[in-house]
Amino acid sequence: MLTSRLFTRTMPIALGGALVATALSAGSASASSGPWRSTGGGGQGFYNSVNGQVSACDIKTDGYKAVVQIFANDGRLLTTTTDGYNNDSCSWKTPVLFEGTHKIKVCVQKGNARPVKCSSAHAFYAT
Repeated sequence: MLTSRLFTRTMPIALGGALVATALSAGSASASSGPWRSTGGGGQGFYNSVNGQVSACDIKTDGYKAVVQIFANDGRLLTTTTDGYNNDSCSWKTPVLFEGTHKIKVCVQKGNARPVKCSSAHAFYAT
């Protein structure tokens, strides 16, 4: 009898704590974006909401570098991150982004030419 009373009093508290922990972890993960890929798959990029980093990853040995562009919701280019190493590592920046919705595009670029093979702009929320 004592065990069942203890169970019925503590179980709702334990379940409530688990639900809160699940909701909080899902909330922070949902603010990150990506990974997104350029058309043709040579570049990959993402925004990490935990540390505020914008990462660009060159994932194909093809003479192009990966270019990740972050745009304000009104279309202004805010920052660009590039990586041209294709070495199982990414290059990153931690730009100052105001809280709100932004857009990310992933492209590839040869030398100093303009970025090509860009993905469509994907919205994400910076915290």
